[in-house]
Amino acid sequence: MSETVRARTGTMSGKPLSPVRIAGSSMIGTMIEIFDFIVYAFMAALVFAPLFFPAVSPWIGTLAALGTHAVAFGMRPLGALLFGWLGDTRGRRVALLGSMVLMGASTVAIGLLPTFADVGLWAPVLLVACRMLQGLAVGGEWGGAVLVAVEHAPPNKRSFYGSFVQLGTVLGIGVASAVILAVNSWVSASTFQSWAWRVPFLASALLVLLGLVLRKRLEETPEFVAELAGHEARTGTRPKVRTVFRDEWPALIAGSLMWSAPCSYLYVLMTGLVAYTKSYVPGLSGTEVQTGLVITSIVLLGLTLLSAVKADKWGRERLVLSSGVLLILWAFPAFWLIDSGGFGAMLVAMLVGTVCYAAFNGAVPSLMADLFPVASRYTGSGLCIALGTALAGGLIPIGALALVPEFGGSSAPLSLTLVLCGLFTVAGVVLSKRLRTA
Repeated sequence: MSETVRARTGTMSGKPLSPVRIAGSSMIGTMIEIFDFIVYAFMAALVFAPLFFPAVSPWIGTLAALGTHAVAFGMRPLGALLFGWLGDTRGRRVALLGSMVLMGASTVAIGLLPTFADVGLWAPVLLVACRMLQGLAVGGEWGGAVLVAVEHAPPNKRSFYGSFVQLGTVLGIGVASAVILAVNSWVSASTFQSWAWRVPFLASALLVLLGLVLRKRLEETPEFVAELAGHEARTGTRPKVRTVFRDEWPALIAGSLMWSAPCSYLYVLMTGLVAYTKSYVPGLSGTEVQTGLVITSIVLLGLTLLSAVKADKWGRERLVLSSGVLLILWAFPAFWLIDSGGFGAMLVAMLVGTVCYAAFNGAVPSLMADLFPVASRYTGSGLCIALGTALAGGLIPIGALALVPEFGGSSAPLSLTLVLCGLFTVAGVVLSKRLRTA
């Protein structure tokens, strides 16, 4: 290995970390970034409407607040391109450090923002700007975190180690739910809306410092260092990101489609429930929904690890395909249970849905990485999740929530969203199998 390449990528010559410690570091880093990203989603449903959009009705205000949440999904592809370029030309480690700094700074800034009562229209403008930066940062997170774990893993355990990043996503949702639940329990509703909503955003500064310490200790992946050295030896130049669009566009389509089912589950049947139940299921309180999210996240951790172990034995495409089919079948029964207004029924709806999500979680990280060659892997895999999430986690769920009043308060648009995204995932798996056998 070239010492020049080693020094440039930040790879150290000492004793390398074990794959388990590297995967664990990736998991914690992803947990921190997802915590920051998801706290915003919860606050958009809980308090942002009166604080930043007080001049409209409560439901329209909630949709407007969720619209600022969706803005981040439009920024994620740009983040994937920016940090993908860094990751594929300068190194996975450099890109991951950059994405975490940007996420931490924008999240803390949200916790310090003035409200509409303080500065008028500047308040929602500043909120949107901060959310755009969050989207840019999270767009560069997943691809790099997965590659650090997968490219250090033994060949027969790529799914297992890759799944640690998905565990970080689950932990981020669970920790965000637990923090908001705790703050809600410690203060009154008026105090929460007055200033306590800022606590989770400001507390993320400590988490980001922890993440930076962990990521500075990471070494560059052996696969990337070898690829970069070989490419420069052959051509005298660095890899070009544009090859992803020129040569790998079928893989981009397949990977983006595959992300649809889990994104719709995450943003419709988990975090989206906060907004839906607040306005249309009076029998369920916000505290009950947050409690359900914490319980679901704990169960999902175990199911994701089980899925990862089985993915290396049964086949990754089979599990991802199963996740899409299960979501299609569960889409309507899930909301029938939720609409009944009982906590137990809602919890069953969420827990059965976790089976769909876990089947995907354990299998897709290594599958997504292997869709692309090493030289364009950060950009390609990052774009897949960014594009898939923008569609199935941003545009479609917000549109479905907006249609709920048009259906007389019925949850049918949300169920149809899950069905549609499940079909997208099935189509993505079929295309992926053809690409891998071509």
